[in-house]
Amino acid sequence: MNKFQKELEGLINSHCIENECDVPDFLLAEMIVNFIRGIGNPIKKTLDWHSCDSVCHPKSNQSLQRSGKAAR
Repeated sequence: MNKFQKELEGLINSHCIENECDVPDFLLAEMIVNFIRGIGNPIKKTLDWHSCDSVCHPKSNQSLQRSGKAAR
């Protein structure tokens, strides 16, 4: 994600977003990348709890039955 963070830093800088909160562009980019890394696992766990692979792709009924979450 280093390349993404560097590009994000440049994007933040080119739009002067750092001036909105008086935080340097490289720190804002780092915070956003850390947020993305941090939120990924809880989102996956939530989707798994709801028996979804993703919001748009529910798990098959067969995998629901194995997990004990199929509608009865």
